[in-house]
This record gives sequence, C-alpha cells and structure tokens, in this order.
Amino acid sequence: MSISNNSTNYEDDFTPAAANGEENGDAINLDNDGQFDGDQQQLKEFREKFAKMEMELKMAKLELENKEQKLKLHELIGEQKALKEKVAKIGQNNEKNANADQLSKILEKISELEKKQKQQPNENTSKATSDQLSEMQNDQKIILEKISEFEKEQRQRKNYWDVNVCDERLEIIGNKKLIVHYKGHAFGSCSVFAKHPILLDNNSPDIFYFEISIGNKKNFMFFGFAVKQQTKLYGYEKGTYAYESDGCVWINGERKRINAQYSYCSGDTVGIGINSATRQIICTKNGLRLGPSYFPVAPFFADDLLYPFVSLEHSGDQIEANFVPIFKFNLKTL
Repeated sequence: MSISNNSTNYEDDFTPAAANGEENGDAINLDNDGQFDGDQQQLKEFREKFAKMEMELKMAKLELENKEQKLKLHELIGEQKALKEKVAKIGQNNEKNANADQLSKILEKISELEKKQKQQPNENTSKATSDQLSEMQNDQKIILEKISEFEKEQRQRKNYWDVNVCDERLEIIGNKKLIVHYKGHAFGSCSVFAKHPILLDNNSPDIFYFEISIGNKKNFMFFGFAVKQQTKLYGYEKGTYAYESDGCVWINGERKRINAQYSYCSGDTVGIGINSATRQIICTKNGLRLGPSYFPVAPFFADDLLYPFVSLEHSGDQIEANFVPIFKFNLKTL
C-alpha cells in the first residue's frame, strides 16, 4: 500500500496576515495596555486644566471681593475723616465746663482706628479681610455713639436761665444762673425761660429732661417746656407742656390730672422730659416716675422750638434747676 503525498501543509497556511492578526482585511489592536496609558494621560491633562480653571475662577472671585472691600475701606476712611473734623469742631466750640476727658477718649478711639487702617496691607501686596472691615465698622459705630452722647451732654450742660427772658419780679442767682428767686413782697404769676431750646429730632432716641428742686413754695407753680417765650404765667396755653404743683400735667393747653399725691412742695425735686423720637411726656417726683402712661406732644412747625421754663406765683418762692444729665431720676430705666 502506498501513502499519498496529498497531506495538508499547515505550515503553508500560516500566512503573514494571520500572524499579524488580520482577518478579512480588519486589523485587531492587541496593544490594550498602550491605549489605557493614553487614556490615563488624557484624563490627567483634563484634571489639570479643570484645576487651573477652578483656581482662575477662585482668584477672580477673590479679586472681586477685594475690590468691594477696598471700596468699603475707602468709605470708612472718608467717614472717619468727617468724624475727626466733627470732634475737632466740638472741641473748638466747647465751653470751659465741657467734659474734656470724654472728648479726649473719643479722639483716642479715632487714633486707634487710624492705626488699624495704616496696618491694612496695601492693594499691591494683600487684600483687606471681611473680619478687619467688620471690626473697623464696629469701632466707627462706637465712636458715633460716643459723639452723640457727648453732644447731648454738652447741649444740656450749658443751659441756664436767661436774664433777657425773665420777669422783673424774679432774680437769677449764682454764676451758673440756675437758681430763680421771687424777690420783694409782691405776688402774681411770672416766668423765666432757659437760654437754649431743646432740639427735637425724630431720628434721635434722646429724652430731653430737666429737674427743679423746690427751695421754697408758697403758692402754685408750673415748670416744663413752651414754644413762646414770655414772662407772664405759663402753663395753660397751647404749645405749653407743664407739670403743675397740684399734681396735674398740662398738654398743649389741655389739663391732664395724674394724681393728687403727685403734687409737689418745698423740699421736693421734680422733673419733666420729652422723648425726641416719640414726642411723649414723662414726669417724675423725687426720683420716681409718675403714672404708667405718657402724654403725646403735638407736632410742631419746622421753626418751633421748645424752651424749658418755670412760672412762680408768690414772693419768697425759689427753685434751682438742674440741666446736667445727673439727676435724681435714672433715665436709663426708661
């Protein structure tokens, strides 16, 4: 039996195309590791670009905040300059009995604020922080409050009875011009007014208040605030807000009885005040507030000013006024 030479030659069938992994003209990439490395590199580049964009966005936001803070800082500097000029003006207009120590403290506070501003990094080196601006704004608020308190104290401290608006039967005694005495042996109603009016300001919470101590009283008397300055008996007229010695309060010409026990006599210290914002009246006796309610003060024309006054009735009557904000009644309890 002979063996045929037609056996298949597998070696001939192993073509270069098969060796290269090609079939039907389509190539198969077996280098998966290489493609993975390329994807990782591209992802890394995307991450770097994203991080860069995020940083640029953050820097742009910080730059915008910095501009806003610089604007606030410039506004604060301008306001502080105005404050300093205001305090300097107060000092120039201040009388001898002004509270120099309080004024000095205000100036010290402004100096501290100036130092903080100088310590702020300039715009080429760093940025002002919100915390620092907030602190500066708070300091400025404190200064404004101190100036307001100082001005209020000075307005009240310098007031006194005016010899030019004083009935001839009355005499003003002492260098401070706070004591009023009904001289001679006459009787009949007569009045004296303070030199300066109170300043009613709807935007201010101030209470304008003064007290009188009764040295001697033989007949009825009034004291309070009035629009018109005249030396006759005052208390009943419109534009008058008075506390009468029989315990009544007169509000713009209308009589309001509080209580008979609120009448005052020799040895008592009584007070009357007006809330600048609410236009309400408060009366006190020997350090105690009278009555649970206030009485509204009528609105005034722009040029209306209220002056403290006192009306006496009988010779020998004498009172001493206190316009300084150290009273028997504690205004802080309101």
